[in-house]
Amino acid sequence: MEVDIKYWYLRNHDLFTQLNEAEINDLCIISSFKSGKMGEIIYFSDQEIDRLYIMKQGRMKIAYYDESNQEVVSEILKEGDIFGETSLKISKNTNREFAQVLSEEVSICSFTLDNFKSVLLKKPELSITYAQKVGDKLKVINSKYSDLIFKDVRSRVISFFIAYAKNEGKWDGNSVRCNMLLTHQDIANFTASSRQTTSTVIGDLAKEGKVVYEDRKTIFIPDITKLK
Repeated sequence: MEVDIKYWYLRNHDLFTQLNEAEINDLCIISSFKSGKMGEIIYFSDQEIDRLYIMKQGRMKIAYYDESNQEVVSEILKEGDIFGETSLKISKNTNREFAQVLSEEVSICSFTLDNFKSVLLKKPELSITYAQKVGDKLKVINSKYSDLIFKDVRSRVISFFIAYAKNEGKWDGNSVRCNMLLTHQDIANFTASSRQTTSTVIGDLAKEGKVVYEDRKTIFIPDITKLK
């Protein structure tokens, strides 16, 4: 990737707004950029996680395999999100986490953990911004798992559509249209339910006119307040 493109992306990411030109140029040297196609695995469930990643463009899912070897989707990532080993310690990946591309293409920036830690040591105020981003990430994950504990499947599926619309939708008042990158199986894996039950709930929401699948890749929510 051209150095000026690297610079432009890192300069405009909210994690690095406190850095000056020379420091951004140093980041360009130690960062690595790569692209991926739909379905590609960025890191596998049997691999250590030894890098910190930042989404530049596209969509990905973070998932893992539970004790019964079922896939559980923990996050849907968008531009600017951080993922990988956010604790900045190499993970043995005992929960078999993996990252997979959902969109037609993604572009990703990454750092080795040692390189990123060296940046934090040189710029302590960056550590605070990074901690805040990790904290925000944990809040989203905690909210998701709270839903799994306290909500039934229908409520969890509705919560999924509301959150998905918030992140992916094109809004017109209370109505919203989204490019749907997830299959019913992915939604089931995200809401910890079976594909059959998830499809039944989505079918019920469609009959009620609350969620409309305009085609396989586009959903329309006529009134988000009624879905809530």
